[in-house]
Amino acid sequence: MEVKLTKKEMLKNWALTYSSETAYNYERLQALGQANAMVPVIRKLYPDDKERQVKELKKYFVFYNTEPSFIGTMIPGVAAAMEEQRANGAEDITDETINSLRTGLMGPIAGIGDTVSQGIVYPILAGIACSLAIDGSYVGPIFFEIAYKACLIGFGWNMYRLGYQKGKSFILTMLREGTIARLTEIFSMIGLMVVGCMTASRVNVEIPLILDIKGVELNVQEQVINALMPGLVPLGITMLVYWLVRKKVNINLIILIIFVLGITLAYLGVLGVPKG
Repeated sequence: MEVKLTKKEMLKNWALTYSSETAYNYERLQALGQANAMVPVIRKLYPDDKERQVKELKKYFVFYNTEPSFIGTMIPGVAAAMEEQRANGAEDITDETINSLRTGLMGPIAGIGDTVSQGIVYPILAGIACSLAIDGSYVGPIFFEIAYKACLIGFGWNMYRLGYQKGKSFILTMLREGTIARLTEIFSMIGLMVVGCMTASRVNVEIPLILDIKGVELNVQEQVINALMPGLVPLGITMLVYWLVRKKVNINLIILIIFVLGITLAYLGVLGVPKG
């Protein structure tokens, strides 16, 4: 008799993938959380065989690490589909087959998943939320939590379903044709554009230097720097920090320098923060 996973087991499997990052260890990283996520699937496929359940779950206690929330849910979807086929007699699907596929996919999926979640969705929503909060609205943090969770759930469930329905052949085709690499590059470009916009709008520093030239006042910030290139000062500061990071200067030291210089120069009146 053919055994089939229902939506109930798939929903449990998908929801439990979010436990991947709550049970880290330095030997296997997300393995414990992934094994826990597969429990509903294995119990459904082998309901009366406890020893078989234990045996099937053991293969998930191997090193595993990927982006688990947005795009990474595709991998458990594929694994669930392969487990279902195996329980129904697919002899070509072994423990090694499943783990080899998971290991092969976790790197490329992590690349695109981290780009989407941390490089695009998070900065855009955080930028909107920060703008609302800076304007004194309490809606900012509420908006961020709701919008981010909605994106997380929407992406996660649909990617899981895609992995389950299309199976390994679809993802392997994407890898073979370079689709994932192209998508990663596109998302990276969008993420850099977002970060660039946030640099111009959020690094709010101006030089309150006014020169008196034969009785005529010249505002260096407004009449010189902004006339040449608006946002030149934020860009310069950002590129300096980027250069320090590239030189492998300790990040905590960079943050400390920014704090000390910012407070000191603002107190001395050398630098000013725009009003309004």
